[in-house]
Amino acid sequence: MGIDIHNLNFLAHAQDLGVRYERTLAIGRQALFIEPFELEDHRRLRGLPPLAEPARAAGAPRYFEPLMQQWLGARDTESVDASAYENATHLHDMNLPWPEPSAQRGAYDAVLDFGCLEHVFNFPVAWRNVVDLCKVGGHVFHSLPANNLSGHGFYQFSPELFFNLYRRENGFELLGVWFTVRGDRRHWWKVANPMDVKRRVNLCNSHEVYMLVLARKLQDIGPLPAPQQSDYAQDEWVKGPSAAGAAAAPTARQRLIRQFAEWGLIDALRAGRERLRAMRRAGLDLPAPDYQRVDVHALIRKPR
Repeated sequence: MGIDIHNLNFLAHAQDLGVRYERTLAIGRQALFIEPFELEDHRRLRGLPPLAEPARAAGAPRYFEPLMQQWLGARDTESVDASAYENATHLHDMNLPWPEPSAQRGAYDAVLDFGCLEHVFNFPVAWRNVVDLCKVGGHVFHSLPANNLSGHGFYQFSPELFFNLYRRENGFELLGVWFTVRGDRRHWWKVANPMDVKRRVNLCNSHEVYMLVLARKLQDIGPLPAPQQSDYAQDEWVKGPSAAGAAAAPTARQRLIRQFAEWGLIDALRAGRERLRAMRRAGLDLPAPDYQRVDVHALIRKPR
């Protein structure tokens, strides 16, 4: 749980979109995982004053409160965790519904889930806590593992989930979904909505990928139906039994594959294909048109 350079840039971009941080709640007390040169680059891009932080023992973590207050205008910065280990403001297991009534429900301008919900087994309850703690007109942030982070937590997340959860009919405005590649701090990748392009938006690559999600809460929400993956919610899936006839005759490609299988060559050919795919996936770029590259420095730079 923490703020790296991608998450700091995410907070800055959201501020430019009009997000307010007067009262901010972090799911897990956020430590800073930002190199000094990255912090200085960001400060210069944004025209910010030097960050004043309290003295700390060698090796002790740097926490997010000074940064939120001095650079993003937060008045109150709070945090919640299941453990008192990092001195979070509130103690609560996010696997369990937030107590009701509670002074925290609907109280926060911004709720930050930066690397938390992947560690919570009961994700639907934890997510509902996050949105219930956010006030109407406030914003919810997620920064969560999306690819090549198996073993990091219980889950890696698909953008399909958040495109479904943060729909206007559920009481939200989704302001953006982006992928970030760990090895490229200068770029994000804006993700296409599967419901708009009418197909699955997949990703196979060779680098650690995190997903950034920003949503605005439009109204208090009651019980919500379980989301359905978009291609299963399209008309052809909900009309009823398929009207498809008998199986079509094999295509030329299918006949060729069967011939290679009879010759005992299919495994070698598939292995070669996968090696070629791995070489193509080794680059830092994500495939267009489903992923559109964003120059982050151009996005957040303040005019001089």
